[in-house]
Amino acid sequence: MRIEISSEPRLLSVLRGVVRWRAKESGLSERDADSLVMAVDEAAANVIRHTYGGRKGARLALDIRTYGDRIEFILEDWGPKVCSEQVRPRALDDVRPGGLGTFFIKSFVDETYYDDNFPEGNRLKMVKYIRR
Repeated sequence: MRIEISSEPRLLSVLRGVVRWRAKESGLSERDADSLVMAVDEAAANVIRHTYGGRKGARLALDIRTYGDRIEFILEDWGPKVCSEQVRPRALDDVRPGGLGTFFIKSFVDETYYDDNFPEGNRLKMVKYIRR
């Protein structure tokens, strides 16, 4: 399943709905579905905020692939390349608003990595294993 949206924050609700539906269809619990919704939402919001600098009209795409043992979320953008080594959460003892998106992503999915071979922009793959 693939969905493409414009880089408008109000459209993130569409992504959240699709992620929730697909997670539940894959047999994940309500709690795990909520966690995946938050992880994908944070990743997409980071693209809009940081990669696109809040610019509207740019593209985001989300592929959702399900397998017997896992569900994969592949988020693509066509902005400037991100240096994956610089993408990390801030220290949790640094108490202030914002800046915890990457912490949530890494907490709620089992694997994350950038596809360095994606030619135009960035491709972030997030994997959640399904424990039955």
